[in-house]
Amino acid sequence: MPILLQYAHWGRLRSGMLTSMLLLCSCGTRHMDFSLEGADTAQPVFGDWAIIHILADPESLNPLTANDATSQEINTHIFESLLFQNPQTLELEPNIADSLPTISPNRLTYRFRLRRNVYFSDGHPLTSTDVLFTLKAVKNPYVVEAAALRNYYDNVADVSTPDSFTVIIRMREPYFLAEYFLGGLSILPKHIFDPQGLTDRYTIAETNDTAAAARNPALQEFATWFRAPERSRSPQYIIGSGPYVLQEWKTTEYVRLRRNERYWNGDRNPWARRYPAQLVYRVISERTSALSALKNGDIDFMAYIPPKLFEEMLDTTATPYLRKVTYGQTSYSYIGWNLRRPFFSDKRVRQALSHLVNREALIRTIMLGYARPVNSPIYPGRPEYDTTLKPYEYNPERARQLLAEAGWRDSDGDGVLDKLVDGKRIPFEFTFLINAGNEIRENIAVLLVDELQKVGIRARVQKLEWATFLQQVRSHQFDATILGWVADPIPSDPYQIWHSSQAFNRGSNYVGFINPRVDELLEKNRREFDPKKRLEYMREFQRIIHEEQPYTFLWSPEYPAAYHRRFQNVRFFAVRPGYWANTWWVPLPLQRYRES
Repeated sequence: MPILLQYAHWGRLRSGMLTSMLLLCSCGTRHMDFSLEGADTAQPVFGDWAIIHILADPESLNPLTANDATSQEINTHIFESLLFQNPQTLELEPNIADSLPTISPNRLTYRFRLRRNVYFSDGHPLTSTDVLFTLKAVKNPYVVEAAALRNYYDNVADVSTPDSFTVIIRMREPYFLAEYFLGGLSILPKHIFDPQGLTDRYTIAETNDTAAAARNPALQEFATWFRAPERSRSPQYIIGSGPYVLQEWKTTEYVRLRRNERYWNGDRNPWARRYPAQLVYRVISERTSALSALKNGDIDFMAYIPPKLFEEMLDTTATPYLRKVTYGQTSYSYIGWNLRRPFFSDKRVRQALSHLVNREALIRTIMLGYARPVNSPIYPGRPEYDTTLKPYEYNPERARQLLAEAGWRDSDGDGVLDKLVDGKRIPFEFTFLINAGNEIRENIAVLLVDELQKVGIRARVQKLEWATFLQQVRSHQFDATILGWVADPIPSDPYQIWHSSQAFNRGSNYVGFINPRVDELLEKNRREFDPKKRLEYMREFQRIIHEEQPYTFLWSPEYPAAYHRRFQNVRFFAVRPGYWANTWWVPLPLQRYRES
């Protein structure tokens, strides 16, 4: 899914787990006797399962309504888009479309031709009707969970389908990433998600007009149907054209995908190979337990291991069947201050809070060096990233000065700063909201609670299960939160997070940052095809964010990981999710699982 995504960073061991579903292969090896000697590691073969750790259940397996990284990773194997970003070259390549789109000189019309041999996993052909339906669904303003994705399709003015294999998309104004996002939308089957034909009763134009949308009951009727919980998790509805199909989702335990035996493109696209018979995403909500499961062979891959566990509790000399690796992603971690709260409405307070975060010490003690500091929402390594921005260095004395300038003083001598707000004196007390199971975020919050207390700010830490946590953040029911964003390696478009329109209706501007000049820069950036001019817009944008500090930017993490060495062709890339488990394979003598 081509949007910025929240990541939980994939973490209690479940007793029944998968043992009742597995039939151990008689030719499997014992862990301590593991050896690749004599195994053919050059010729890929089908078979075995890949059991992958996730920290929490995915939010949704409907790709239009899911906004977390775990959901996106799983959906990558189930659904497909018109175009595909090659993980190695980063270039767009044809996928469902038989070629890159024909684009008009004014960049307002995109014509896609679809392949004629594409089928959904239920055997139904994928046609232009499904593409039109998917665009109508994502643009429906009453599908509120799609708000984060919808902003990339705001300028779609009309879609026509002159035949079953031609889609013509017309834009209201040019968008420099239109080819990427139009080509990157996961295509859903209309016959499954709209059996009553409700989307036939409204137009693309109506989705662009709030008043028109309100007058046509079909939009709300469809949204009510589409948003039902079963449409986000039931194998009856989670049907795509990709290499795997959803077999079972057992909440808090696992999500199980099986190979799509009807897959149309398995031999042509090397990135769409489906070597494992099943991909099993196992939920273990505490990462020490997850690491034990990895060592015991109950899971095969941990995509993120906290640095302390990685360094101190994973010794591949004692576990020679495991391989330790690190890889990077275009991601960053941050502390978000809810500007709707009176504590954080003044930029001087936010600047003071940033001066109280000792990032270098946190990187050294919590991340053990597996991170590099960032100072803006643009990812380091992108040409747009402004390396001239001066970091908010750890400086408690400067923080005290800024807090005093903003009117926060301990007027009653109780050790807590206070201020008169709307005629009422309030203490500076707030809560850090974090997702349960993420030890790194918890450690950050606990250390900051102590740091804040030194200057007269009383803070607490509240942990919530991932789905509940996301619900609270998206509905703005938080004071401060520690989160992360991950995106694809493409030119920067920060509109989703920072434009004022995204501060409402479950948009991704969770902290409620509203700045007219930022809005103007983000809008100009979207319309501009000259990279040099976009660079100017993005540099000014970063300077404003740096001054306003709606986020305290932490770091771009390096991802420590580990996997079972029986898997071959394990590679890592910048394109999400960073690895393609469907392309991993196991030599026949080392395969552990067969279908029961």
